[in-house]
Amino acid sequence: MEQTKEKRFSRFFQKLLKRSQQETKRVTPTRAPRIGLALGCGGAQALVHIGVIKALEDNNIPIHAVSGCSMGAYIGALWATGMSAEEMISKVAVFQDKKVLKKMADPAVPPIKGLFYGNIVKDNLEKQIGSPKIEDLKRQYIAIAANLDNYQRVVFNKGDLLSAVHASCAMPGIVVPVEVNGIRCVDGGVVDPVPVGALRDYTDVDIMIAVSTTPSLSDIESAEPTIIVEEILPSIENESWLKTKLNILGQKYNPAAKGNMLDTLRRSLKASQIRLAQESCKCAHFTIHPITENSKWDDFINYEHFIEEGAKATLAAMHEIKKLTEPIADTMKLD
Repeated sequence: MEQTKEKRFSRFFQKLLKRSQQETKRVTPTRAPRIGLALGCGGAQALVHIGVIKALEDNNIPIHAVSGCSMGAYIGALWATGMSAEEMISKVAVFQDKKVLKKMADPAVPPIKGLFYGNIVKDNLEKQIGSPKIEDLKRQYIAIAANLDNYQRVVFNKGDLLSAVHASCAMPGIVVPVEVNGIRCVDGGVVDPVPVGALRDYTDVDIMIAVSTTPSLSDIESAEPTIIVEEILPSIENESWLKTKLNILGQKYNPAAKGNMLDTLRRSLKASQIRLAQESCKCAHFTIHPITENSKWDDFINYEHFIEEGAKATLAAMHEIKKLTEPIADTMKLD
């Protein structure tokens, strides 16, 4: 009788031990992480985003969602609708012709709220991608604009894509504010120059990669002081008297000339963007920071340079980026 009890206990103990070993050997279910890409502002400099996208595509890095402001919103919209980096490069190649840029200008008359309406740029975007709804895009997409009435950011994650991009690109003083659903909007770079937080708050991504063309505080602190006088005054050497006088006249009456009203506004916004961008990038899992020193915000003719810099910075960081694609625990299956 005692032996029978011992055998039963032994078999029971062995079953418990076997079950415990099976539990230990159970493999935790995993899945590929959902990666989001935050594309910052920067005018022509933001063309680096195309180079970044090209490098990611060439290395098969899957991107689940994209957010953008200003030019980053424009490029992000092209990509979210299914356009490849190679196709985008062919689109911006037209910038080699200065006449193309001039044709995109639609002066606001009178220029009270801005110099241009931006409608031609919007129409050009429509020719390229049609008039899709944001919720119907191939990737999750977010565009950021600034609300002039309550000073908050406007997050476009549904509705008309063209209006969202138009609003996000409305540079203060340059483009007339864009009204969307009764909200007066301007360039998203005013409130969120690298929209990392929008990815975190409005999409289901696990990993966030930021792309910023905005100088960091360390870049500013290490830079040599700029001699403003030399920038503003025209060079007189080897110039005709008439040309010199026309240059001076342009500086006096062109509001966008260096040192004048719009240039001062743009530089003031840049000063605040530097700190905002740095704080946003701290929230990202990784930041790509292409170097675009000594380049102008409207230098679209040199698009190849910016695209090359974007690709170069991304390829240099590819080892770290690939680490972000490693499988993560699938908590849904664990539940």
